[in-house]
Amino acid sequence: MIYLLMTLIQKGSEFSTSSKGREYMPPDGPLYYFVLIGAGIIVLATIILTIKWFFWPGEKSEDHIKRKIIDTDEESW
Repeated sequence: MIYLLMTLIQKGSEFSTSSKGREYMPPDGPLYYFVLIGAGIIVLATIILTIKWFFWPGEKSEDHIKRKIIDTDEESW
């Protein structure tokens, strides 16, 4: 019984890692390229906006929380 179980496990692992009998079909068609280009644009926009907002956050409001923290720190010195 154990021998049969081990044989079954071995065959299953060979099937999952073997490329024998499988034909490689590269992705093709306009939908694949549309998704690829769309994902690339989203990634590039995310990188650019992250860098931009990291160096220039653009918050100019006088009642923003960072102003309260900055003012508090200056008074304690």
